[in-house]
Amino acid sequence: MASAQIDLFGPKAGQHWYETYRQLRETAPVYQVPGTTLYVLTRYDDIAMVVRDSERFSTEADRHGGEPLLLHPEAREIYRQRGWPKAFPLSQDPPEHRRFRALVNPFFAGGQLERSRAMIKRRVAALIDQFADAGRVEFVAGFAVPLPAAVIGDLLGLPEADQPRLAEWSYAWALPFARGLSRDQEIWVAEKGVEFQQYLKGWIDRRRAEPADDIISELAQARLDDRALDDGEIVQILDHLYIGGNETTAYALASGIWIMLREPLIHAALCADRSRIKGFVEEVLRLESPTQGLYRTTTRDAEIRGVAIPRGATLHLRFAAANRDPAVFEEPDAVRLDRPNAMRHMAFSQAEHHCPGSGLSRLELQIAFNALINRLPNLRLDPLCNTYEHQPGFVLRALKELWLEFDLG
Repeated sequence: MASAQIDLFGPKAGQHWYETYRQLRETAPVYQVPGTTLYVLTRYDDIAMVVRDSERFSTEADRHGGEPLLLHPEAREIYRQRGWPKAFPLSQDPPEHRRFRALVNPFFAGGQLERSRAMIKRRVAALIDQFADAGRVEFVAGFAVPLPAAVIGDLLGLPEADQPRLAEWSYAWALPFARGLSRDQEIWVAEKGVEFQQYLKGWIDRRRAEPADDIISELAQARLDDRALDDGEIVQILDHLYIGGNETTAYALASGIWIMLREPLIHAALCADRSRIKGFVEEVLRLESPTQGLYRTTTRDAEIRGVAIPRGATLHLRFAAANRDPAVFEEPDAVRLDRPNAMRHMAFSQAEHHCPGSGLSRLELQIAFNALINRLPNLRLDPLCNTYEHQPGFVLRALKELWLEFDLG
Protein backbone atom coordinates (compact mmCIF):
# COMPACT_ATOMS: atom_id res chain seq x y z
CA MET A 1 0.00 0.00 0.00
CA ALA A 2 1.34 3.41 -0.88
CA SER A 3 2.11 5.39 2.24
CA ALA A 4 0.20 8.37 0.85
CA GLN A 5 -3.01 6.38 1.23
CA ILE A 6 -2.59 6.01 4.97
CA ASP A 7 -3.12 8.87 7.38
CA LEU A 8 -2.76 7.69 10.97
CA PHE A 9 -1.77 10.97 12.58
CA GLY A 10 -3.55 13.67 10.59
CA PRO A 11 -6.24 15.90 12.13
CA LYS A 12 -9.06 13.97 10.44
CA ALA A 13 -7.74 10.46 10.96
CA GLY A 14 -9.86 9.73 14.01
CA GLN A 15 -13.09 10.45 12.17
CA HIS A 16 -12.49 7.57 9.73
CA TRP A 17 -10.51 4.94 11.62
CA TYR A 18 -12.53 1.92 10.56
CA GLU A 19 -12.08 2.34 6.82
CA THR A 20 -8.35 2.81 7.42
CA TYR A 21 -8.26 -0.37 9.50
CA ARG A 22 -10.03 -2.31 6.77
CA GLN A 23 -7.47 -1.18 4.21
CA LEU A 24 -4.57 -2.05 6.48
CA ARG A 25 -5.94 -5.46 7.43
CA GLU A 26 -6.40 -6.36 3.78
CA THR A 27 -3.22 -4.95 2.27
CA ALA A 28 -0.67 -4.13 4.98
CA PRO A 29 -1.56 -5.88 8.27
CA VAL A 30 1.95 -5.15 9.56
CA TYR A 31 2.37 -1.57 8.46
CA GLN A 32 5.57 0.39 9.00
CA VAL A 33 4.86 4.09 9.35
CA PRO A 34 7.18 5.68 6.76
CA GLY A 35 10.40 7.10 8.18
CA THR A 36 9.92 5.49 11.61
CA THR A 37 10.41 2.23 13.48
CA LEU A 38 6.71 2.20 14.39
CA TYR A 39 4.78 -0.82 13.08
CA VAL A 40 0.99 -0.91 13.24
CA LEU A 41 -0.72 -4.30 13.59
CA THR A 42 -4.39 -4.64 12.61
CA ARG A 43 -5.24 -8.36 12.41
CA TYR A 44 -6.70 -10.12 15.41
CA ASP A 45 -4.44 -13.18 15.36
CA ASP A 46 -1.24 -11.14 15.15
CA ILE A 47 -2.24 -8.91 18.06
CA ALA A 48 -3.36 -11.90 20.13
CA MET A 49 0.04 -13.50 19.55
CA VAL A 50 1.95 -10.39 20.60
CA VAL A 51 0.04 -9.76 23.84
CA ARG A 52 0.77 -13.34 24.90
CA ASP A 53 4.51 -13.16 24.21
CA SER A 54 6.10 -10.85 26.78
CA GLU A 55 9.56 -12.26 26.12
CA ARG A 56 9.70 -10.94 22.57
CA PHE A 57 7.25 -8.04 22.88
CA SER A 58 7.68 -5.96 26.00
CA THR A 59 5.54 -3.29 27.66
CA GLU A 60 8.73 -1.68 29.00
CA ALA A 61 10.12 0.38 26.14
CA ASP A 62 12.98 1.98 28.10
CA ARG A 63 14.49 -1.40 28.99
CA HIS A 64 14.76 -2.53 25.37
CA GLY A 65 15.85 0.51 23.42
CA GLY A 66 12.35 1.55 22.46
CA GLU A 67 10.98 5.04 22.17
CA PRO A 68 10.11 6.49 25.61
CA LEU A 69 6.67 7.93 26.23
CA LEU A 70 8.19 11.39 26.80
CA LEU A 71 10.85 12.11 24.19
CA HIS A 72 12.24 15.37 25.56
CA PRO A 73 14.79 15.05 28.38
CA GLU A 74 13.58 18.28 30.00
CA ALA A 75 10.14 16.75 30.54
CA ARG A 76 11.53 13.53 32.00
CA GLU A 77 13.78 15.56 34.31
CA ILE A 78 10.76 17.28 35.86
CA TYR A 79 9.54 13.91 37.08
CA ARG A 80 12.98 12.95 38.40
CA GLN A 81 13.56 16.19 40.29
CA ARG A 82 10.11 16.95 41.67
CA GLY A 83 8.23 13.67 41.70
CA TRP A 84 8.85 10.11 40.60
CA PRO A 85 10.01 8.99 37.13
CA LYS A 86 7.03 8.07 34.97
CA ALA A 87 6.54 4.33 35.42
CA PHE A 88 3.74 1.79 35.23
CA PRO A 89 4.09 -0.98 37.82
CA LEU A 90 0.80 -2.51 36.68
CA SER A 91 2.12 -2.75 33.11
CA GLN A 92 5.55 -4.22 33.73
CA ASP A 93 6.61 -7.43 32.09
CA PRO A 94 6.28 -10.69 34.03
CA PRO A 95 7.12 -11.72 36.67
CA GLU A 96 7.11 -8.27 38.33
CA HIS A 97 3.78 -7.50 36.70
CA ARG A 98 2.05 -10.39 38.47
CA ARG A 99 3.23 -9.24 41.89
CA PHE A 100 1.79 -5.76 41.48
CA ARG A 101 -1.39 -6.94 39.81
CA ALA A 102 -2.02 -9.29 42.73
CA LEU A 103 -2.24 -6.22 44.96
CA VAL A 104 -5.00 -4.53 42.96
CA ASN A 105 -7.01 -7.35 41.40
CA PRO A 106 -9.15 -7.92 44.54
CA PHE A 107 -10.40 -4.32 44.39
CA PHE A 108 -12.15 -4.97 41.07
CA ALA A 109 -13.44 -8.52 41.31
CA GLY A 110 -15.81 -10.78 43.18
CA GLY A 111 -17.45 -9.51 46.32
CA GLN A 112 -15.58 -6.21 46.32
CA LEU A 113 -16.87 -5.41 42.85
CA GLU A 114 -20.41 -6.40 43.82
CA ARG A 115 -20.24 -4.09 46.84
CA SER A 116 -19.64 -1.23 44.42
CA ARG A 117 -23.00 -1.80 42.73
CA ALA A 118 -25.09 0.25 45.19
CA MET A 119 -22.64 3.15 45.06
CA ILE A 120 -22.66 3.15 41.25
CA LYS A 121 -26.47 3.15 41.21
CA ARG A 122 -26.51 6.15 43.54
CA ARG A 123 -24.05 8.01 41.36
CA VAL A 124 -26.02 7.22 38.20
CA ALA A 125 -29.32 8.33 39.78
CA ALA A 126 -27.83 11.58 41.10
CA LEU A 127 -26.47 12.54 37.67
CA ILE A 128 -29.76 11.80 35.91
CA ASP A 129 -31.57 13.86 38.56
CA GLN A 130 -29.59 16.89 37.43
CA PHE A 131 -31.12 16.93 33.93
CA ALA A 132 -34.23 14.72 34.12
CA ASP A 133 -36.57 17.73 34.17
CA ALA A 134 -34.87 19.52 31.27
CA GLY A 135 -35.88 17.30 28.37
CA ARG A 136 -32.38 17.38 26.89
CA VAL A 137 -28.75 17.00 27.92
CA GLU A 138 -25.28 17.20 26.46
CA PHE A 139 -24.46 13.67 27.47
CA VAL A 140 -20.65 13.71 27.41
CA ALA A 141 -20.23 16.52 29.94
CA GLY A 142 -23.51 15.89 31.75
CA PHE A 143 -23.15 12.17 32.38
CA ALA A 144 -20.45 10.17 30.57
CA VAL A 145 -17.44 12.05 31.96
CA PRO A 146 -18.57 12.68 35.56
CA LEU A 147 -19.90 9.17 36.27
CA PRO A 148 -16.69 7.09 36.03
CA ALA A 149 -14.66 9.92 37.56
CA ALA A 150 -16.97 9.90 40.59
CA VAL A 151 -16.98 6.10 40.85
CA ILE A 152 -13.21 5.63 40.75
CA GLY A 153 -12.81 8.66 43.01
CA ASP A 154 -15.11 7.03 45.58
CA LEU A 155 -13.23 3.74 45.39
CA LEU A 156 -9.84 5.39 45.77
CA GLY A 157 -11.07 7.74 48.50
CA LEU A 158 -10.66 11.07 46.69
CA PRO A 159 -13.09 13.93 47.44
CA GLU A 160 -15.64 14.89 44.82
CA ALA A 161 -14.70 18.56 45.24
CA ASP A 162 -11.35 17.80 43.61
CA GLN A 163 -12.88 16.56 40.34
CA PRO A 164 -12.00 19.68 38.28
CA ARG A 165 -8.32 19.32 39.11
CA LEU A 166 -8.43 15.56 38.63
CA ALA A 167 -9.98 16.04 35.19
CA GLU A 168 -7.08 18.26 34.10
CA TRP A 169 -4.51 15.81 35.45
CA SER A 170 -6.32 12.96 33.74
CA TYR A 171 -6.20 14.77 30.39
CA ALA A 172 -2.49 15.47 30.80
CA TRP A 173 -1.76 11.86 31.79
CA ALA A 174 -3.29 10.47 28.61
CA LEU A 175 -1.92 13.05 26.18
CA PRO A 176 1.56 11.54 25.52
CA PHE A 177 0.06 8.29 24.24
CA ALA A 178 -0.96 10.18 21.09
CA ARG A 179 2.77 10.66 20.36
CA GLY A 180 4.30 13.59 18.53
CA LEU A 181 4.02 16.17 21.32
CA SER A 182 6.20 19.26 21.16
CA ARG A 183 8.79 20.03 23.81
CA ASP A 184 6.50 22.62 25.40
CA GLN A 185 3.57 20.21 25.41
CA GLU A 186 5.65 17.52 27.09
CA ILE A 187 6.87 19.97 29.72
CA TRP A 188 3.24 20.93 30.44
CA VAL A 189 2.34 17.23 30.71
CA ALA A 190 5.21 16.68 33.14
CA GLU A 191 4.27 19.70 35.26
CA LYS A 192 0.71 18.41 35.57
CA GLY A 193 1.94 14.88 36.13
CA VAL A 194 4.07 15.95 39.08
CA GLU A 195 1.16 17.97 40.51
CA PHE A 196 -0.95 14.81 40.36
CA GLN A 197 1.80 12.74 41.97
CA GLN A 198 2.21 15.18 44.85
CA TYR A 199 -1.56 15.32 45.33
CA LEU A 200 -1.69 11.53 45.61
CA LYS A 201 1.29 11.52 47.97
CA GLY A 202 -0.66 13.84 50.27
CA TRP A 203 -3.56 11.40 50.41
CA ILE A 204 -1.21 8.47 51.02
CA ASP A 205 0.23 10.30 54.03
CA ARG A 206 -3.28 11.01 55.36
CA ARG A 207 -4.39 7.41 54.98
CA ARG A 208 -1.28 6.06 56.67
CA ALA A 209 -2.17 8.20 59.67
CA GLU A 210 -5.94 7.65 59.50
CA PRO A 211 -6.94 4.63 57.39
CA ALA A 212 -10.38 4.58 55.79
CA ASP A 213 -12.36 2.11 53.70
CA ASP A 214 -10.76 2.89 50.35
CA ILE A 215 -8.07 1.71 47.97
CA ILE A 216 -5.51 4.34 49.01
CA SER A 217 -5.68 3.07 52.59
CA GLU A 218 -5.28 -0.52 51.43
CA LEU A 219 -2.21 0.27 49.35
CA ALA A 220 -0.71 2.44 52.08
CA GLN A 221 -0.80 -0.61 54.35
CA ALA A 222 -0.05 -3.24 51.69
CA ARG A 223 3.05 -5.38 51.52
CA LEU A 224 4.84 -6.65 48.44
CA ASP A 225 6.47 -9.92 49.38
CA ASP A 226 8.03 -9.02 52.75
CA ARG A 227 8.15 -5.23 52.49
CA ALA A 228 5.87 -2.22 52.43
CA LEU A 229 5.31 -0.41 49.15
CA ASP A 230 7.30 2.78 48.81
CA ASP A 231 5.65 6.12 48.05
CA GLY A 232 6.62 6.09 44.39
CA GLU A 233 5.15 2.65 43.81
CA ILE A 234 1.85 3.61 45.43
CA VAL A 235 1.67 6.91 43.53
CA GLN A 236 2.35 5.17 40.23
CA ILE A 237 -0.28 2.49 40.92
CA LEU A 238 -2.87 5.06 41.97
CA ASP A 239 -2.41 7.35 38.99
CA HIS A 240 -2.74 4.34 36.68
CA LEU A 241 -5.89 3.15 38.46
CA TYR A 242 -7.48 6.59 38.40
CA ILE A 243 -6.96 7.12 34.68
CA GLY A 244 -7.80 3.53 33.77
CA GLY A 245 -11.00 3.73 35.79
CA ASN A 246 -12.03 7.05 34.33
CA GLU A 247 -11.28 8.02 30.75
CA THR A 248 -12.11 4.83 28.85
CA THR A 249 -15.42 4.16 30.59
CA ALA A 250 -16.52 7.73 29.87
CA TYR A 251 -15.84 7.25 26.17
CA ALA A 252 -17.65 3.89 26.10
CA LEU A 253 -20.72 5.41 27.78
CA ALA A 254 -21.03 8.09 25.11
CA SER A 255 -20.34 5.68 22.26
CA GLY A 256 -22.87 3.23 23.66
CA ILE A 257 -25.72 5.72 23.75
CA TRP A 258 -24.77 6.91 20.25
CA ILE A 259 -24.90 3.35 18.91
CA MET A 260 -28.13 2.57 20.76
CA LEU A 261 -30.01 5.61 19.49
CA ARG A 262 -28.73 5.76 15.92
CA GLU A 263 -30.19 2.27 15.43
CA PRO A 264 -33.79 2.43 16.68
CA LEU A 265 -34.26 -1.33 16.50
CA ILE A 266 -31.42 -1.77 19.01
CA HIS A 267 -32.98 0.74 21.39
CA ALA A 268 -36.36 -0.98 21.05
CA ALA A 269 -34.84 -4.41 21.70
CA LEU A 270 -33.12 -3.19 24.87
CA CYS A 271 -36.27 -1.47 26.10
CA ALA A 272 -38.22 -4.68 25.56
CA ASP A 273 -35.67 -6.98 27.22
CA ARG A 274 -33.15 -5.51 29.65
CA SER A 275 -31.30 -8.81 29.90
CA ARG A 276 -29.85 -8.00 26.47
CA ILE A 277 -27.99 -4.98 27.83
CA LYS A 278 -25.10 -7.21 28.91
CA GLY A 279 -24.56 -8.34 25.31
CA PHE A 280 -25.01 -4.79 24.09
CA VAL A 281 -22.20 -3.60 26.36
CA GLU A 282 -19.81 -6.10 24.77
CA GLU A 283 -20.79 -4.93 21.29
CA VAL A 284 -20.22 -1.30 22.28
CA LEU A 285 -16.75 -2.16 23.56
CA ARG A 286 -15.98 -4.13 20.42
CA LEU A 287 -17.33 -1.64 17.87
CA GLU A 288 -16.15 1.58 19.50
CA SER A 289 -13.16 0.52 21.55
CA PRO A 290 -12.31 3.53 23.74
CA THR A 291 -8.64 2.54 23.68
CA GLN A 292 -7.96 2.05 20.00
CA GLY A 293 -4.57 0.48 20.66
CA LEU A 294 -1.48 0.30 22.86
CA TYR A 295 2.24 -0.24 22.43
CA ARG A 296 4.83 -2.98 22.72
CA THR A 297 8.60 -2.91 22.11
CA THR A 298 10.51 -5.72 20.44
CA THR A 299 13.18 -7.22 22.71
CA ARG A 300 14.92 -8.94 19.80
CA ASP A 301 14.70 -9.04 16.03
CA ALA A 302 11.33 -10.47 15.03
CA GLU A 303 9.26 -11.27 11.98
CA ILE A 304 5.48 -11.01 11.63
CA ARG A 305 3.78 -12.00 8.36
CA GLY A 306 7.11 -11.83 6.59
CA VAL A 307 7.87 -8.30 7.77
CA ALA A 308 11.25 -8.03 9.52
CA ILE A 309 11.02 -5.94 12.70
CA PRO A 310 14.26 -4.93 14.43
CA ARG A 311 14.98 -5.03 18.14
CA GLY A 312 13.83 -1.85 19.86
CA ALA A 313 11.07 -1.15 17.34
CA THR A 314 7.66 -0.01 18.57
CA LEU A 315 4.60 -2.08 17.75
CA HIS A 316 1.23 -0.41 17.96
CA LEU A 317 -1.41 -3.06 18.56
CA ARG A 318 -4.59 -1.66 17.07
CA PHE A 319 -7.19 -3.38 19.27
CA ALA A 320 -10.05 -1.57 17.53
CA ALA A 321 -8.98 -3.00 14.17
CA ALA A 322 -8.80 -6.50 15.64
CA ASN A 323 -12.29 -6.03 17.02
CA ARG A 324 -13.66 -5.64 13.50
CA ASP A 325 -11.61 -8.40 11.92
CA PRO A 326 -14.02 -10.45 9.75
CA ALA A 327 -11.83 -13.51 10.25
CA VAL A 328 -13.02 -13.55 13.88
CA PHE A 329 -16.31 -11.62 14.02
CA GLU A 330 -19.07 -12.35 11.54
CA GLU A 331 -20.64 -9.14 10.20
CA PRO A 332 -18.00 -7.19 12.13
CA ASP A 333 -19.52 -3.74 11.59
CA ALA A 334 -22.98 -4.74 12.83
CA VAL A 335 -24.46 -4.70 16.33
CA ARG A 336 -25.51 -8.25 17.16
CA LEU A 337 -26.95 -8.62 20.64
CA ASP A 338 -26.68 -12.40 20.40
CA ARG A 339 -23.11 -12.55 19.08
CA PRO A 340 -21.75 -15.90 20.35
CA ASN A 341 -18.13 -14.79 20.63
CA ALA A 342 -18.77 -11.20 21.74
CA MET A 343 -16.40 -11.38 24.70
CA ARG A 344 -13.43 -12.28 22.50
CA HIS A 345 -13.02 -8.58 21.74
CA MET A 346 -9.81 -6.80 22.74
CA ALA A 347 -11.20 -3.56 24.13
CA PHE A 348 -9.45 -4.39 27.42
CA SER A 349 -6.54 -6.21 25.74
CA GLN A 350 -6.03 -9.87 26.64
CA ALA A 351 -3.76 -12.21 28.56
CA GLU A 352 -1.66 -10.96 31.48
CA HIS A 353 -2.08 -7.27 30.69
CA HIS A 354 -5.84 -7.48 30.42
CA CYS A 355 -7.23 -4.33 32.09
CA PRO A 356 -7.74 -4.95 35.83
CA GLY A 357 -10.73 -2.60 35.90
CA SER A 358 -12.64 -4.27 33.06
CA GLY A 359 -15.22 -5.72 35.45
CA LEU A 360 -15.86 -2.32 37.02
CA SER A 361 -16.23 -0.70 33.60
CA ARG A 362 -18.71 -3.33 32.45
CA LEU A 363 -20.73 -2.93 35.65
CA GLU A 364 -20.90 0.86 35.25
CA LEU A 365 -21.99 0.54 31.62
CA GLN A 366 -24.70 -2.00 32.41
CA ILE A 367 -26.11 0.00 35.34
CA ALA A 368 -25.98 3.26 33.40
CA PHE A 369 -27.71 1.97 30.26
CA ASN A 370 -30.43 0.34 32.37
CA ALA A 371 -31.08 3.53 34.30
CA LEU A 372 -31.06 5.81 31.26
CA ILE A 373 -33.64 3.63 29.50
CA ASN A 374 -35.76 3.42 32.65
CA ARG A 375 -35.82 7.11 33.46
CA LEU A 376 -35.71 8.95 30.12
CA PRO A 377 -38.80 8.19 28.01
CA ASN A 378 -38.42 8.27 24.24
CA LEU A 379 -34.70 8.90 24.52
CA ARG A 380 -33.34 10.08 21.16
CA LEU A 381 -30.51 11.91 19.44
CA ASP A 382 -30.99 15.64 18.97
CA PRO A 383 -31.47 15.97 15.17
CA LEU A 384 -30.05 19.50 14.99
CA CYS A 385 -27.10 19.84 17.37
CA ASN A 386 -25.02 16.72 16.77
CA THR A 387 -22.02 16.51 14.43
CA TYR A 388 -20.72 13.21 15.88
CA GLU A 389 -17.16 14.48 15.66
CA HIS A 390 -14.53 12.75 17.76
CA GLN A 391 -11.71 14.30 19.70
CA PRO A 392 -8.40 14.17 17.82
CA GLY A 393 -5.97 11.54 19.02
CA PHE A 394 -4.16 8.38 18.01
CA VAL A 395 -4.88 6.14 21.00
CA LEU A 396 -8.24 7.14 22.48
CA ARG A 397 -11.62 7.37 20.71
CA ALA A 398 -14.00 9.87 22.25
CA LEU A 399 -16.99 11.83 21.01
CA LYS A 400 -16.58 15.57 21.55
CA GLU A 401 -20.22 15.93 22.55
CA LEU A 402 -23.55 14.14 22.20
CA TRP A 403 -26.85 15.97 22.52
CA LEU A 404 -29.86 13.90 23.59
CA GLU A 405 -33.55 14.66 23.90
CA PHE A 406 -36.25 12.82 25.84
CA ASP A 407 -39.85 13.24 26.89
CA LEU A 408 -40.71 14.52 30.33
CA GLY A 409 -42.33 11.83 32.47
